Amino acid sequence: MPRKRTDHYHHGDAHAALLDAALRLLPEVGAQGLSLRQVAQEAGLSRQAPYNHFADKEALLAEVAAVGYGRLEARIRASSDYPAGAHALRDAFNAYVDTAQDSPALFRLMFSCELVDLSRFPEAHGAAERSFHSLVDVVAAFAPAARVEELSLAAWSLAHGYATLLIEIGISDDGAQRARRSALYARMLHQQAAASWPN
Repeated sequence: MPRKRTDHYHHGDAHAALLDAALRLLPEVGAQGLSLRQVAQEAGLSRQAPYNHFADKEALLAEVAAVGYGRLEARIRASSDYPAGAHALRDAFNAYVDTAQDSPALFRLMFSCELVDLSRFPEAHGAAERSFHSLVDVVAAFAPAARVEELSLAAWSLAHGYATLLIEIGISDDGAQRARRSALYARMLHQQAAASWPN
């Protein structure tokens, strides 16, 4: 239920309130269906309020996406074996997939270039880079330096592809299946790191 409108927000509070409102609405209406008017109403602010803080809807969505990337980075870095433990890569895969499943609409927005061009928003772009580098740090702990970039991309592709299949297709994924698959993907990457680089 929308909060009662108030005119007593400080500038920073209103910005945060609008961002929080967008995050609450996102699972209900999706990024495409989200409007600045809805966000203002949900935050209990005037219709003009979003325009005092965001140039347009894309600017708001960029900040929402940045929140998602921040959550992804934090979850990977919070893994118990991060970054160099025996199960660090397996746990990073699980963290990635869990983040996607916890907030599917946010996950879709993070990777929707049709809705947000991250290159236009340095803070959001930086958040995306930092989330990827949390995974790079795991790969760098076991892979030769010359292989880190390609193997990190492979790890990201595996995690992202699997997460996308789960939230878009609904493939079977009980606890035991997740554990086996995450261990398999991690083992594949470790084996590739130890193998000779193909010509």
